[in-house]
Amino acid sequence: MQFGKCTCPKELPYCVCGAVSLGKIINKKPIIASNEEQIENSRSKSAKLRIFERV
Repeated sequence: MQFGKCTCPKELPYCVCGAVSLGKIINKKPIIASNEEQIENSRSKSAKLRIFERV
């Protein structure tokens, strides 16, 4: 049993490598601050929110 990403080819209908998922990604792209927030708060320009839910 391995943890992390499955190494099976996408053509297979189910996982045969025995990988166990640690969770799932909730949003595809990171959430960034709005233009108004970036003007008011200069440190928010580099901030990116990523959401990962543990199983």
